[in-house]
Amino acid sequence: MPIRELYIHFEGHEIAVIAANEHVDEPAVIFIPGVLAPVNFWLACLSDSILTNRRWYSISLPGHQPSKVADDYKPEDVNEDWLNRLYQSVILQLVASRKVVVVGHSTGGFCALNLAANNFDTLLGVISIAGFYKGNWRGVEGQLTKLAGLGQWAKPIFRLFLAVSRSIPIVQEYMSSLLAFDRKAYNNSATTQKMLVEIQDNMQGQNLANLFPLFNRISGLDIYSKLDAINVPVTVMAGSHDPVINALQSLRLAGAIKQSNLVVFDQAGHMPFMERTDQFNAELSTAIDCYINPIQTQGK
Repeated sequence: MPIRELYIHFEGHEIAVIAANEHVDEPAVIFIPGVLAPVNFWLACLSDSILTNRRWYSISLPGHQPSKVADDYKPEDVNEDWLNRLYQSVILQLVASRKVVVVGHSTGGFCALNLAANNFDTLLGVISIAGFYKGNWRGVEGQLTKLAGLGQWAKPIFRLFLAVSRSIPIVQEYMSSLLAFDRKAYNNSATTQKMLVEIQDNMQGQNLANLFPLFNRISGLDIYSKLDAINVPVTVMAGSHDPVINALQSLRLAGAIKQSNLVVFDQAGHMPFMERTDQFNAELSTAIDCYINPIQTQGK
């Protein structure tokens, strides 16, 4: 699996990217991680068939290690339009006119849906995993958005909470498990252990202040009114008991998008990679194939 790591420039930011299998002549699969996950999250959470056979890119969220932020980066910068411009710019710099499938988890799912809602014309389709159209979160991540949303005075408390969470391995593991509903499956998953090891260097090197602008603004993100403008197929993947994104939001997402397919992971939460690994791998591969193979067939 040939891999290179690079940075793409956007309005003073340097957005970290992992590029894999660029020799494969097919539409690219773009992965965007969730709000506390670095760019290498996907190396642990994807099946070998995708990791080694597909042309794929993982694009960091802004401010996430090892990405670098603009000197004047502030919460007011972060909105739906800015995120749309950021990901359109980065994708076009990576693949030019090549068609893409965009796969996002949680906040990455929102960013993928946001691209579709703004008619990004290189899109073949979108796969939203525990994604959302409005950032009204619950659980521990919801509490973090509420804390950051209080404003700059809450920033030291926000940073302290994250610093404590990452400094003690057992606390880090416990906090990550709160995103799951089937915590037994999550804790026993080899994918979980691989993921925690894979992301550790980036987690420890993260400048926690750089996460604050996104957390501060997430609760204000809302693209529901744009969902009916989406004109590409969308696969909505959701855990039936997601502790962060209410499953009703996922149902409403699927209902508002004309070409949607809803995949539910029964008795699972926000982390289907670990809670329902076999089902997740099968559903993800099927969805990617459905979006890419018709283009390949037409080109033969």
